[in-house]
Amino acid sequence: RLEASERVLGPNHPQTLAAINNLALTLGELDRLLEAEPLKRRALEVSEETLGSDHPDTLVALGNLADTLRRLGCAEDAEILERRRLKASEAILGSDHPDTLVAMGNLAATLGELGQHAEAELIERHRLEASERVLGPKHPDTLTALGNL
Repeated sequence: RLEASERVLGPNHPQTLAAINNLALTLGELDRLLEAEPLKRRALEVSEETLGSDHPDTLVALGNLADTLRRLGCAEDAEILERRRLKASEAILGSDHPDTLVAMGNLAATLGELGQHAEAELIERHRLEASERVLGPKHPDTLTALGNL
């Protein structure tokens, strides 16, 4: 599907971007991370070019790449992307938006892997408070934040 989409619609068409993302996510789910990583980089690049760096879909692509990098053992690189995503998400969507709360949790997890436990705990506590307020105390994301502490 990706090759056909590129050929017929072009490399920057939204359906081509969707095909890139779908293939990259599937490869990631199959733990074929070395194959997924360049596709996720490409998805981020195309998303930035076509949608802009502040578009919510671009922020998701940023988080997807960060997740793959972290899983590949490149937590320092993932941290940079996750901080970028969180900052943009707070500015665009607000600090209490569910996507921003996900970005907080991802950054906290990476910081924990890097041994930066104090900062990770601070971010996770903020996430928990916001999640309880916005989503409610029994929401699965709230319970995940609670469990991460």
